[in-house]
Amino acid sequence: MSALLRIEGLKCAYQSQTVLASVCFDIEPGEIACLLGPSGCGKTTVLRAIAGFIAPQAGEIRLGEQLISSAAHVVPPEQRGMGMVFQDYALFPHLNIADNIAFGLRRMPAAEKQRRVKEVLELVELPDLSKRYPHELSGGQQQRVALARALAPDPRLLLMDEPFSNLDTDLRRQLSQEVRQILKRRGIAAIMVTHDQQEAFTISDKIGILSAGRVQQWGTPESLYYQPVSPEVAAFVGKGELFQGKVTDSSAVETDLGLLEFAEPLGVDAGCDVQLFLRPGDLYLSHDGGVPGEVCSAEFQGSLTLYCIRLHTGREIEVLEQGLHRYGEREKVGVHVTAHRPILFSSCPVRNPY
Repeated sequence: MSALLRIEGLKCAYQSQTVLASVCFDIEPGEIACLLGPSGCGKTTVLRAIAGFIAPQAGEIRLGEQLISSAAHVVPPEQRGMGMVFQDYALFPHLNIADNIAFGLRRMPAAEKQRRVKEVLELVELPDLSKRYPHELSGGQQQRVALARALAPDPRLLLMDEPFSNLDTDLRRQLSQEVRQILKRRGIAAIMVTHDQQEAFTISDKIGILSAGRVQQWGTPESLYYQPVSPEVAAFVGKGELFQGKVTDSSAVETDLGLLEFAEPLGVDAGCDVQLFLRPGDLYLSHDGGVPGEVCSAEFQGSLTLYCIRLHTGREIEVLEQGLHRYGEREKVGVHVTAHRPILFSSCPVRNPY
């Protein structure tokens, strides 16, 4: 299958400051992708370049077989067949919902326009709100209208710029799931930018971690979470701690947490120095053995409790446990590791053992 969108060596700058050094990735037809990264990393710049709002200094953007952006050639935004959903919804306050959606359908015959507006309002589950005005809707409803407006012209590709950032956490998760279902039903490819890792995991088939002007890793949410290519990627897709260690045999490594033995091989030769990345859920506490530590704090989260533990070395780490809150502040505990497949980084050659 040929790529719907292909970006090769994209470089963009504002005045003399380079924002994107060399961005490369592909999106397949019907695929939902997400660019994830901290504020200021250039996510929105990528989206603006894809939309045609800015011209690249170097590199190419192709939609199917068509070259739509290069340093010498930029197809205007209105000729790209793309839809756009903005962070602030960008609805016209003086137009009702039906007219907001129909705004981009001005060249369509009146009957077809009316049919399309009705169709997309049903798609986003707002069939009875066509006569309302934006200020009469909730934030979640306004975002659905913005999505309906972007989908009405039947775009080849939908671009979304942090579309859920103005909503509360529960509504963001709900809308992420619903938007994914809508796009999959229509077979529309999309690319979204966000700084929210959970949001990216919920909606995406593929995720790209953007940092230092480049895509550091592009892959499925599962591959980024379980097989990150660098400590930076690992830390961005899931909170965790790096422990220095030395491999003692094919499945054991000596660290600040003691000698850790794993059920599966590490893929690194004995004697190699490594960095072991452990997430809070990879650890558990007991009064029996383990690395000595003391509870600094405990944050009850319902079915989970997040502990801050000060190790005997003075280092503080987080441990996430299921079940009731069992350990109090200043209580002495032992820290154990339960990670089945450790995430390792090393200057030595690392073989994939799986």
